[in-house]
Amino acid sequence: MLPSDPERDPLDKKLLELTALFDICRSLTSSLSLRSILENTLRIPMGQLLIGKGAVLLKRAESSDFVVEELKGLPRTLLHKMLTIQHPPEHLLFTDKMEPGDGWISFFREFGLALLLPLASSKGCIGLIGFGPKINGKTFDEGEIEFLDSLSNVAATAVVNGMMVDEIQSINRKLDRKVQQLNTIFDISHELNTTLDREKIGSMLAFAVMGELLVNRCAILARDGNRMDLLVAKGIATSFQFETGLEHIVETVFLTDTDRFPSVREAGMAILVPMTIQNEVKGILAVGEKISGNAFSDNEIDFLKTLGNQAVSALENARLFEEELEKKLLEEELSLAQKIQEDLLPKDLPRLPGFDLAAVNIPSRQVGGDYFDVIPISETRTGMAIADVSGKGAGAALLMANLQAFLRALVPDAHSIPDLVHRLNNLIHQNTGLDKYITLFYGELDALKRTFTFSNAGHNPPIWVNALGQIRELTTGGIVLGMLPDMEYAIETVPLAPGDRIVLYTDGVTEAQNGSGEEFGEEALKGFVSRKEKYSSAVWIKALVDAVGQFRGEALQSDDLTLMVVQVEE
Repeated sequence: MLPSDPERDPLDKKLLELTALFDICRSLTSSLSLRSILENTLRIPMGQLLIGKGAVLLKRAESSDFVVEELKGLPRTLLHKMLTIQHPPEHLLFTDKMEPGDGWISFFREFGLALLLPLASSKGCIGLIGFGPKINGKTFDEGEIEFLDSLSNVAATAVVNGMMVDEIQSINRKLDRKVQQLNTIFDISHELNTTLDREKIGSMLAFAVMGELLVNRCAILARDGNRMDLLVAKGIATSFQFETGLEHIVETVFLTDTDRFPSVREAGMAILVPMTIQNEVKGILAVGEKISGNAFSDNEIDFLKTLGNQAVSALENARLFEEELEKKLLEEELSLAQKIQEDLLPKDLPRLPGFDLAAVNIPSRQVGGDYFDVIPISETRTGMAIADVSGKGAGAALLMANLQAFLRALVPDAHSIPDLVHRLNNLIHQNTGLDKYITLFYGELDALKRTFTFSNAGHNPPIWVNALGQIRELTTGGIVLGMLPDMEYAIETVPLAPGDRIVLYTDGVTEAQNGSGEEFGEEALKGFVSRKEKYSSAVWIKALVDAVGQFRGEALQSDDLTLMVVQVEE
């Protein structure tokens, strides 16, 4: 073996360093993986120069923050630690020669990183490489420093390429995620529009959110007037009471960043996302924390908003369908009620010798609270009634049906008209509330004696007009039915002569209003009744109804209208 040549040792060392640098260049440029580039940036020089520890920090874009992305020989707890470095070094520095003015210098000294090399690119400093001392305790010579400086230049180019590839891959992952979310939204939107069951729509939305974002709690609230009602709850009790104030939410609320809605936060909810249609909030999507514990990304929030808005459109369509269905069912029920009410009223009035009878009932709605009846009592006596139940619509119609049943049940057994009205009053009082009452006029026509005996229980007084056009109001009686129990009612008997006419009516005639709010009034009615034209009762009623209609004009009929006319033939 030839003795070593002292002159060759520096050359051999230089060759070794160049070989190592070549290996590093080949390793760094052979991979586009940022993780692999950072690992080789530390591994090869540390092995070559017997360095015990090292770290690579990369700069966050548009900030002064540097993050520990790779390390060797140091605690793994330092990985991803962030340091703020306002003025990163532009060349290799020894930490023991640095002024400890900045906190980041103390960090490198604390963990034994002896020297720092900047990773510099055309965009400036993109990171730092820190190396600890050599294991053998020797200092870095000039050639090793030059070697490490060359290393940082090669590594910087490779890191820039790796970061670009990493960013492209991140963008691709986001795009893939976005495509997946869009596919999810498309699929769910299709499913949502296949049903009109609101609870099913809410459940599909909740399960889609839980599966896509990996959360274990989700609730759907839908607006009902001025409040938000719980539609579906997953992961929390359906009996859970959401706080008031949710109806005022117009933007996404991060419950971890606010003191609002404490009970909702205690139930494990993390965010509240408003679901809108044409900028109007129609529901709230309440989502629990992610199983991973990670925060929701902007992309995930956008996904929730888009999916929620798609779902709330389906919910609104379902609600409108339910309302339309309920409206149709109600119309069918009202139509049936109208038919039943029409059947309760006399279709054909009896023909009484020497008398001409006619009547009409025109409800302001499909059903009403006006009532008239003609009840045969004997061959010569006939009961006649007209009444007006307080209120309108179905409630008034039901009370009217009760009155008809009571009246027809009592007439055959009543000892007298006062006894009949007295018993009617007690029945109405016992079976209705204080806010319900009935005005009633009941009379009995004796065709043989040509007399009319009556009692008026608070009803619009019928008008009795003779052949000369003279009129009188029939007021004798008592208070309205149902107000007080055990009331007494007076009666009166009036004789009837040929040409006499009795007009029974409800306030739908006198209180009919025109577009200016003016009423038809009692004086107009009396003026019409006192006219001397000789028409049949049916023709006379039609003429009066037409007169009221002409007075009302385009204004809607606001109350039920009922008329009954009794004329004594000449």
